[in-house]
Amino acid sequence: MRLMTRDLQEAIAAVSDVYYPHDVKVLESNRGIDAVLEASGASRQQFVTLRYAAPVKIDAGTFDNLLLFMTCVDGAAEARQGRISVHWGKGRTLPLSPNISSQLTFDRQFCQKSIRLDKNLAEEVCSRLIGRALDVPLRFRLTPFSANLEAAWRQALHLIRAFEDPDLSLAPHAWKQFEEFLGILVVEAHPHNYSDVLRHLSSAADPRLVREAEHLMQTGGPAITVGEVAKALRVSLRSLELGFREARNMTPIQAHRRIRLNAAREALLNSTPSTSVTSVAMSCGFPHLARFSGYYQQTFGETPNQTLRRCRSGEA
Repeated sequence: MRLMTRDLQEAIAAVSDVYYPHDVKVLESNRGIDAVLEASGASRQQFVTLRYAAPVKIDAGTFDNLLLFMTCVDGAAEARQGRISVHWGKGRTLPLSPNISSQLTFDRQFCQKSIRLDKNLAEEVCSRLIGRALDVPLRFRLTPFSANLEAAWRQALHLIRAFEDPDLSLAPHAWKQFEEFLGILVVEAHPHNYSDVLRHLSSAADPRLVREAEHLMQTGGPAITVGEVAKALRVSLRSLELGFREARNMTPIQAHRRIRLNAAREALLNSTPSTSVTSVAMSCGFPHLARFSGYYQQTFGETPNQTLRRCRSGEA
């Protein structure tokens, strides 16, 4: 969708169709607007470029269910949500949380590139990270992104732009994975009303928890997942991952893989005439043989076939 208009009501109607019903007031009565609106993507994940080419004040109502991240590419603006207001300018991104009374003021040069995320998905991500249901809706602090988050966000938007090419368009399930990545990025890196809970979880986990997780990985068989381990221990995935990084300098997935690789090596070193690399790989939870061989060689310095041959020749 692309619209160029000098008609304020036409611009309001078009933006309302993309985002939400709102009111716009031009702050210089003797000058009109010269609006440009571009929108792409699915209705739930609109990527929008908008410029009025006039100083305007916008009453956005309560931003019903709209989780919006607005990047200023030129000019400057002010946003107010509830009792909090903030100014931001070129090269900065501001998160606007849903269901809060919101007003925006743009100067004449202001141009934005914005993307909306699914509010429910963002809250689901936050809930998963803290390991429990949210008591109240997720609310991001009304302040521009930090420099590090801004750089990561800019790369993400660049990637979204690349997928606007029809030959590269993301399938719906692929976009959901990408949107979840964006949700994790902002939930972990930008302040919000659950940041203190996440910081508390960021402290080093009890090494006992790591030992119990490793025991479950060893006794639960190759099919047990990290999620099932966390659930059995009644901790969040984030707590489990932080514990392994602190205690083992690896992720739980890497630790589980190492346990299965050790079991595979033990089976190869104690082989019988019927033992094969394929049977060992499958029994230890490695259905992809080439990947198993790569992991094995990287860990033990030889291929599974070399281990099996050494064992059978009496060199092991």
